[in-house]
Amino acid sequence: MAEKASGYRIEYATSNRAKCKGPKPCGGTPITKGDMRFGTVVDIGGHANFAWRHWGCVTKKLIENMKAKHDEASDLDGFEDLKDEDKAKIIKAWQDGEVADEDIPDSARKPAGEEGEEKPKKTTKKATKKKADEAEDDDAEEAPKKKAGTSKVSFSACSSSYVANS
Repeated sequence: MAEKASGYRIEYATSNRAKCKGPKPCGGTPITKGDMRFGTVVDIGGHANFAWRHWGCVTKKLIENMKAKHDEASDLDGFEDLKDEDKAKIIKAWQDGEVADEDIPDSARKPAGEEGEEKPKKTTKKATKKKADEAEDDDAEEAPKKKAGTSKVSFSACSSSYVANS
């Protein structure tokens, strides 16, 4: 297998150890042995390694970057070792500028309830405390609030002991 110096590689996963480096929610899920995966070269401690992602987790931006470095999809490292049907998928994605919807793994799809929903805004501790205080004021207006502690503590400059006055 002759490797091309391109910064990108496409191949079938040789084990179940690689984790997808694609976008959420798929990022971190395992790439199953035998699945087609896409790698980008990363330098870790002076050693060149690949950051792998499922083929379906390849973004439009990555395809644009590949097109900037290569004239054709067949120029990608590992392309010649793929099955004909997978070569066709890559060529189609190259032409369309994005991976086909049927190639996106289930792990990369958001659950049905999350598609159009906005996340609720997080409340700060201060806002929560204000609301709790307002509720207490409404429930028990006649109960006086306790004053801050009145005990005094004095420290001696010459000694490490202290004297508490109550």
